[in-house]
Amino acid sequence: MKKSRRSGIVSGVTLIVAGLSLFWLDRQDYLGQEVVLFVIGSLFVGGYLYGKNHGLLIPGCLLLGLGTGSVLENMDIVQEAWPLGLGFGFIAVYLIPLVYERRSHWWPLIPGGVLLINAFSSFQKFVNVVFDNWPLALVVVGIIVLLGAFRGQGSNAEVP
Repeated sequence: MKKSRRSGIVSGVTLIVAGLSLFWLDRQDYLGQEVVLFVIGSLFVGGYLYGKNHGLLIPGCLLLGLGTGSVLENMDIVQEAWPLGLGFGFIAVYLIPLVYERRSHWWPLIPGGVLLINAFSSFQKFVNVVFDNWPLALVVVGIIVLLGAFRGQGSNAEVP
């Protein structure tokens, strides 16, 4: 696809999504400064989708996560939402390239997981299950690493 056509498509989609988002957000009574986080974060993520520049994806996802956490806090769904928002932001930094490019780096899962565990630490039952069964987390991480190694093996296999 020509660069000018791709640029037009990305620009058009970005304007449509930004316009619809701002239209919807403007009609919500419980939203205020979170709109700025959503708009700036969306622009960063749009820039990533256009140029595949991971330097834009990271702040975009984190700002979108913080905006979502602030909305949840203002709606009285959670009390302290910044760890939850940042945690989901880091997880998005892992998931978006995985879906968009079919490959991703594993590092965002570490701060994302730590922040999500911190966010859910107010739920005593969740904490008890996690800390009582923490060795299973090592098993899950090991399975993920093995699956990643086997997935990459097929495309890089040497021919004898």
